[in-house]
Amino acid sequence: MNSQLNGQVIAVTGAARGIGYTIAAALKQNGARVAIADIDKDTLEKAAADLGADFAKPLDVTDAAAFRSFLEDVEAALGPLDGLVNNAGVMPTGPLLEQDDAITRRVIEINTLGTMFGTKAALSKMTPRGRGHIVNVASTMGETPVPGLAAYNASKAASIMFSDAARLEFRTSGVRVSVVLPGAVKTELATGIKGPKGIPPVAPEDVAQAVVRTFASGKSHPRVYVPRTFGVLLGTLRATPRSIAEPLARAMGSESAVLQDSDLASRASYEARIRRS
Repeated sequence: MNSQLNGQVIAVTGAARGIGYTIAAALKQNGARVAIADIDKDTLEKAAADLGADFAKPLDVTDAAAFRSFLEDVEAALGPLDGLVNNAGVMPTGPLLEQDDAITRRVIEINTLGTMFGTKAALSKMTPRGRGHIVNVASTMGETPVPGLAAYNASKAASIMFSDAARLEFRTSGVRVSVVLPGAVKTELATGIKGPKGIPPVAPEDVAQAVVRTFASGKSHPRVYVPRTFGVLLGTLRATPRSIAEPLARAMGSESAVLQDSDLASRASYEARIRRS
């Protein structure tokens, strides 16, 4: 157990299932007082009961006023907010020209605006106290382009850059801003997706433990890669001329991973659900 987290009040969005649920469970196991939120009310209620969450409330992260209200309610129930995990996100896949404009907009609203609204709402509470830690869950796909994931790539790239700017702006405030970048994770979001050669998918528990370590460190972390080898790969590609890096990435399967090598049919139920949300 990380004793640094004992008694800390930490909120997690998108926590009814998948990575968010696992992060909330790990924080709870390490002594944190955990508040969870999700747009899916019924699944959230079950998750809260299973986790023994200290607070739970339905939340559409694209509604800035609702996000502020959620954090107000968390503090009213549990006390001052110590941490926020902006985890809520969706990942539609498929050919760009076949993607409905409404789902393209929704990806940006949830993955990018949701992170921005949550970060701003948390900062407004944390900066007057001179303490707090915001962990934004992005993706390695925010640093490497993959055909079939164009909108998702863009949403996560924007979230990473936003987090960098916020971290620097509030560097001397006492508030920490960190970014966790998982590769493919064994959850519903990545169903049927084939990752790059040589980098197997990770378990959601691996991401959760990375978040726990990030909070426990008490420091901002601009990039926390899960697995770490993905960070090494991306660093190598960034340091390599594009004329070499892109063919190298192609040889590792980046261009064919989603549109050719993945089983997109197996994602039908997930894709339908995120369109309803």
